Amino acid sequence: MATTIFLPLAAELPNAHVFDATLALAKQLHAHVHATYIRPDPDSAAAMMPEMILAAGVTRDAIERESGLAAAAAEAAFEEWRQRHGAAAKADPRSEGWQASWAEQVGEYEPIVTRRGRMSDFIVLPRPTASGIAAQRCFDAAVFGTGRPSLLVGEACPPVMTDHIMIAWNGSLEASRAVFGAMPLLRHAHRVTIFTALNFGDEAVDREDLAAAFREHGIHTPEVVFPSGNLSTGEALVAAAAKHGATMIVMGAYTHSRLREGFLGGVTKHLLAYAPVPLLMSH
Repeated sequence: MATTIFLPLAAELPNAHVFDATLALAKQLHAHVHATYIRPDPDSAAAMMPEMILAAGVTRDAIERESGLAAAAAEAAFEEWRQRHGAAAKADPRSEGWQASWAEQVGEYEPIVTRRGRMSDFIVLPRPTASGIAAQRCFDAAVFGTGRPSLLVGEACPPVMTDHIMIAWNGSLEASRAVFGAMPLLRHAHRVTIFTALNFGDEAVDREDLAAAFREHGIHTPEVVFPSGNLSTGEALVAAAAKHGATMIVMGAYTHSRLREGFLGGVTKHLLAYAPVPLLMSH
């Protein structure tokens, strides 16, 4: 059964390291990459333009023309990347290698990412930043709207992301979704480490039960790392990932109220800003 990876692309989305991560993921899982370039609707874009810009000669047709040129350039770059790395262009269930296909859609990020993401096994996105509005919108749609695991890629991507997968485990529903969504990758991992606190709530799944579930999936004896010192949980997780040489962190996103995490910081916010490796998140 084929694994599918959804790769949203747009003029406003950085993609250099995202392509590296997608390539690594697709080759390891023999996956089919569905790249979808999202173009702005020219009528909506023109309606949102300030009057002074429209007065300078920026018209609906000009917006559509520039959007088309950007999409054509992106498709050419994608095709060069696909051919250079030996991916088949069409889905073939008999193929043993990875495959990649291109599509374009006109519209807003949220509905396109939500619809396409729900039909995929994984979504690959640039990690959102405070100044990256497009990346933040795609992140919100993917994590909160699809129910699928999203791989968030920053400025660096380890050559083998599954070499050492560190799981941020607090026993929550979101963490469970992240872990079992990541199971195809965990089966490829050379090393799995559980980063966890000592205590769990009444409804949480403790680390021993998680380790037992791993054994049933053929993943044996994960190491356990506990936070130490006076660091916050987010700081301790970043420090542990660096110290132990993690190549990916799997975690639940916003396991507390997002509003609360927005005001008080929170593990998710800290990891999005400072994690040294790609993050696989589910909510």
